[in-house]
Amino acid sequence: MGKSTTTMYNEAAEQEFNKLEQVLNQTAGDTASCLKVLKGNLSEYDSRHGLHFTNTSKSFLRSDIRAAKDSASELKHVANQIRKSKEPSESEIMAARNKMNATSDAMTLLKKTARAYDEKNGKSTGITGMIDNVLINKDGKEKEKESEGSWFSKNKSGNQGGVLGTSDTVEAVVKSTLRDSFAGFTVLKHQITTAEKALTPSLADRAKEAVLGVADKLKGDSKTSPTHGRP
Repeated sequence: MGKSTTTMYNEAAEQEFNKLEQVLNQTAGDTASCLKVLKGNLSEYDSRHGLHFTNTSKSFLRSDIRAAKDSASELKHVANQIRKSKEPSESEIMAARNKMNATSDAMTLLKKTARAYDEKNGKSTGITGMIDNVLINKDGKEKEKESEGSWFSKNKSGNQGGVLGTSDTVEAVVKSTLRDSFAGFTVLKHQITTAEKALTPSLADRAKEAVLGVADKLKGDSKTSPTHGRP
């Protein structure tokens, strides 16, 4: 006799939740690694600009980096909950989604804080900085649209470095680090959705189970009826 729809559905849900646990741990690890690279890149930026003790970009972003790292740790906590859970549940889906959003917000905040640092210090110095300041009124709106767009904003001008390449700002350091060292949350978001769908049987499956349930009930009622078996 074949497996019931409910049994197959439970097995599918368990498989998808196992995958979710793995992706949560992977995303947490990737986030922590990216933040480590970012701290190194900020230290390099500070050294390049002669900032060794006061007003460093690394110290300015320290609390936000810590907050992002803590949020990433929460992803591992949810993964641990899933591993210890006796069976998949909607609460774990909600926890995974909430922690993913919180970590995403924390990573996005890094870019905003970096921009605040640049504004506090009059943007970048040197040729690139002067060009940016001259053109700020011309393409300010375009830059703002870019910064609020995708996770990994690209340099639309096509410049790949050099004196006239990427702006020498802390915001540029943060953006390039996230682009080069962090895969984002696309895979995790997809797996959360997949696990959620596996947890909820389709309408067709529900209808089939309901019909079978009614049929079994009617069969049982007919056997216990007082008139059952009369000539």
